[in-house]
Parts: sequence; structure tokens; C-alpha cells
Amino acid sequence: MLHETLYRGYERLLTGEVKKHGLPRHIAVIMDGNRRYADRVRIMRYYGHIYGARTTEQFLEWCWELGIKQATIYAFSTENFSRPETERAMIFELITKKLDELADDPRTHERRMKVLVIGEVHRLPSDLQDAIRRVEDATRSYDGNHLNIAIAYGGQREILDAVQDMAREVREGKLHADEIDETIVSRHLYTNGVAVPDVDLIIRTGGDIRTSNFLPWQANGSECAAYFCAPFWPEFRKIDFLRAIRVYQMRECEQKQSALIRTVNMLAACGSAEIDGVVGLFRGAKSRN
Repeated sequence: MLHETLYRGYERLLTGEVKKHGLPRHIAVIMDGNRRYADRVRIMRYYGHIYGARTTEQFLEWCWELGIKQATIYAFSTENFSRPETERAMIFELITKKLDELADDPRTHERRMKVLVIGEVHRLPSDLQDAIRRVEDATRSYDGNHLNIAIAYGGQREILDAVQDMAREVREGKLHADEIDETIVSRHLYTNGVAVPDVDLIIRTGGDIRTSNFLPWQANGSECAAYFCAPFWPEFRKIDFLRAIRVYQMRECEQKQSALIRTVNMLAACGSAEIDGVVGLFRGAKSRN
């Protein structure tokens, strides 16, 4: 009882602290550790995935409570196809069930949450592909929150597919090679059309310190913050979530301080005469406008 009281108090404290500062617009999560959690507590690995799915539902609620507009979750990687067929079948069955629940959940529609599945969908079982179409069709017109679910996803494959799409458009005369820049590339990624293409914070559970080919363009392009923690995904708590956001906020603060220090050092290096000249040019330009 005392432990629960202390936990709730700490949770409220952290919530109050993170609300005082800027929040990430887009959080991506590598939900690692379902199988290892099941092994540790001596249950079937399938139940580890079930408990992990419950944590995912809680995670979405936490995002909603803080007003975080976009989340991307790593549900099944291309590397996961190497797992035993029976395990893959159970995972696909669970994802199918959860997608249908998401499509029917009143909260999805009340919050106008747009759901997008990213990855090589054609490699998935037909019933799972049908569930993907149902939830995407049911939320296609929504412009509130955005939930991206990475299934049969690999970051290198995503970039390769984007390159091939752009090459095809160049051959067809729809795109000129010299027009290709970061914006054009982003439009050809699986995440094309979402509200915020770049990731501000990436979270990985389970103790591994790596991003496992997850959103390499979207995460590295924005130089996002990363939070690696020991709990397996079924054990991930709200205070872990809040700590991750606090890491993002601390990083943002450090970047602003670094920028300010560089500006001060530059002004000091210029000297007063050069600074007066820059100020004069600025005032002249302002008066002409």
C-alpha cells in the first residue's frame, strides 16, 4: 500500500515537471522484451505478447493525456520473419485482433486518430492485410492524433523502396533528378502523409542500446533524443514514459544553451566594430521593408 502511494506521488510529480516544458511531437517506441519477460516469469511466450499489447494500449493513453500528437510503434520487424512459424502465426493473429479492436474503439473516433501501417504489408497473411485495410479505411479522413504501426518493417528497405520509387518517376518524366532533396525523399517514405514526419524521441525497452533499423531517416534526420531502459515492454510504466520525456526535454535545453554559447562566442570574436556594422545593415533592411 505504501509502495503504491509513493509510486502515485512520484508519477504526479514527474507529470507536473514535464508539463512545464516543451513536449515531443512524435515519439517512436521499440517495444522489446515480450518473449524475455515471458521466459522470466515462466509463462508461454504468447502471453508475453498479450501483456505487451496491454502496455501498448496504456502507452497510447499516456500520449493522449499529454497531448502528444503522433506515435510510431515497432510491432514486427523484417528480422522477426526468422522466428518459428507457429510463433509468427500467433503474433499475426494477435495484431489482427488488436487492429480490429482499434477500428471499433470509440476513443479512436472521438480523438479522430488516424492509423497508418508502415512496412512490407504484402508479406503479411491475407487476414492481417484485411485488418490493416479496415482500420486505415475507418480512420483515413481523421486529422487528430496519428498512430503509425510498423509491421514487417525494416528501415533500410524503406529507404531502398523510396529510392526505387523516385528512380521510376525520373524515368517517367514525373520527377527531375536535380529536384530530389530531403523533402522529396520524405514524401516517398512509408510515413508519407503523416502530420510530423520526423521523430523527436525514440524509446527502447529491454536493455539493448541500439535502434535496430527502426526509422533511420525519420529519427536521424531530426537528431532525435533516445531513451534506453531496462524494463521489458510488459513492465514499462508511466514513470518510465515520463522519464523518457524528461530526457528529451533536457536534451532540448542543452541544445539551446549550446546555441546561445556559440552566438556569444561569435559576437565576442567579431568585436564591437563588426557588430555595429551588422546592426546597421539589419536596421537598413528593416526600414526598406
